[in-house]
Amino acid sequence: MRDPVTTTDRGRVRGAATPHGFAFRGIPYAKAPFGALRLRAPVVTDAWEGDRAAVDPAPTAPQPATGFTLIPEPTIDGGDAPECLSLNVFTPDLGAAGLPVLAWIHGGGFTNGTPSSTWYDGDRFARDGVVVVSLGYRLGAEGFLDIPGAPQNRGVLDWLAALEWVQRNIASFGGDPGRVTVAGQSAGGVAALLLTTLPRSTGLFRAAIPMSGSVFPPAPADAARRLTDRVAEQLGISATLDDFAAVTPDALVAAQVAATAWPDASVADRFSGGLSFFPLVDGDVVPDAPMRAIAAGVGSALPLLIGTTSEEFNAMSRAAPIDDAQAAKTLARLGLNDAGIAAYRAGGADAGEQVGQAVTDRMFRLPALRVAEIRAAAAAPTFHYEFAWRSPALGGIGAVHCVDLPFAFDVLDDDHATVVAGDAAPQELADRMHAAWVAFVTEGDPGWAPFRPEERGTMVFDEPSQLVGDLHAPIRSLWP
Repeated sequence: MRDPVTTTDRGRVRGAATPHGFAFRGIPYAKAPFGALRLRAPVVTDAWEGDRAAVDPAPTAPQPATGFTLIPEPTIDGGDAPECLSLNVFTPDLGAAGLPVLAWIHGGGFTNGTPSSTWYDGDRFARDGVVVVSLGYRLGAEGFLDIPGAPQNRGVLDWLAALEWVQRNIASFGGDPGRVTVAGQSAGGVAALLLTTLPRSTGLFRAAIPMSGSVFPPAPADAARRLTDRVAEQLGISATLDDFAAVTPDALVAAQVAATAWPDASVADRFSGGLSFFPLVDGDVVPDAPMRAIAAGVGSALPLLIGTTSEEFNAMSRAAPIDDAQAAKTLARLGLNDAGIAAYRAGGADAGEQVGQAVTDRMFRLPALRVAEIRAAAAAPTFHYEFAWRSPALGGIGAVHCVDLPFAFDVLDDDHATVVAGDAAPQELADRMHAAWVAFVTEGDPGWAPFRPEERGTMVFDEPSQLVGDLHAPIRSLWP
């Protein structure tokens, strides 16, 4: 079979055949953001002559080394000027027209990750008639540090530039620019929901799927500037655009790691994993905090599929073991009163798991639920889910953060998925969850009743899966 070739607005690209279609990897949607473009807004890449090979993943954005993570995240070195503003496209048929499109934004706490993880392989979506685009963006200080003279929210501008590329080019891959769903998990879920509230994203997609990441607390401007000063201090430079642009990407990554280390962090801080880098409310690209925008009805015309896992942070208890006294203090610091503390302490788990569940509820489950409640009150099309299947692998990690991804992408046969979910993970559950994602991307409806104020219906993905009314009743009253 001849290698597949198609034409973008910058030139022709040559991909490779996959079991269910074709894959094009490492297509640049913007120039490498280094050299004269360092810490600037993304700039559309130059046109090229002939067929550009699009068979290998692009370099990853500069980021710290993390070692083992639940998601397989290969680091691909691109030197001091990596062409990291690139994307991958999976399509079932280059000759098709009008296929629905899933635009995927990876997670990693806004400091790590890659669009080229095997868990984001879009070939199974292609099998089911969906075109997948997975996009890279600037991370950490490169993408989100508030630097005087540089545009704020550079990582957000990258997402927008990639989605604009989709609008211009996805028809060449069989996709319909009018049928794009933006989705992501963890930090990518925050991105997906945030994008529904941005004026600049109007017309770039028609629906969204935030997974295990919904809203972020808006950081005060002085806190963002203090972080900038700490990073500059680590580098021994002035906090100016020119000085930051003059340091190497590796040096900036090392400085951001040092500046955000928490040698005296409290147990609550360690468990909550508070993010140092994330989008800022700048009054321009991000005009308002996302929850306020959602409450004002912004994005209410867009169908939303939102949810979490049941035990997002529970496994953190193994990384930061604590005793009963520490647990009680940490639960109080998280915002619980005496009744709330007693409720979590009575849960039967050990001290670390009690705190882990409280963090899961406060940071993930309840914010997603409240987004659903606000939208449902305005009759906005909203579907709520929770992934509750408990993995027995790695000592029994349970329904932890990220474990739902190989189910949604239907890649349980991936070697790393076997490590994380075990060798007997239920394919039938993956079939059901993946089919719901395909249905939502295709029709805007995953196949169960929308979330409504009266029933509060949540689809619980487990064995068996079922629609449950008011799933979070036991915890809703515990948190302010």
